[in-house]
Amino acid sequence: MKRKIFAFGNEYFEGDEVAKELAKKINSNDFEFIIAQSPNEILNVNEELIIIDVVKGLKEVKLIENIDDLVLTNSLTCHDLDLGFYLKLMKETGKIKEVKIIGLPFGNNNYDCLKEEIEKLLKNI
Repeated sequence: MKRKIFAFGNEYFEGDEVAKELAKKINSNDFEFIIAQSPNEILNVNEELIIIDVVKGLKEVKLIENIDDLVLTNSLTCHDLDLGFYLKLMKETGKIKEVKIIGLPFGNNNYDCLKEEIEKLLKNI
């Protein structure tokens, strides 16, 4: 059975759509990419949680295994709640113990280069 990777991003916000676009381009025998429309889709995951998403501040593709390293944004409305908030909430409530995030540099849309870096990283997950 293929391991699931949830791809997040907002295709209407330039620079944030990269993970979803890459998920459509990567073919893998070991992983199935799921295009997530909302963080709610991971709330009932009782298995390994692997996510691919853009992360502001990254210069290159990076595997993030400690969600405590994520910086939460200041949320002013429900629309401001980001994936990091959901992950930290799930960890605090005991819903998840660990998560792996394939972090992509925000705004980098060099898909060929990013795809190659992700495929290398997937061999070690």
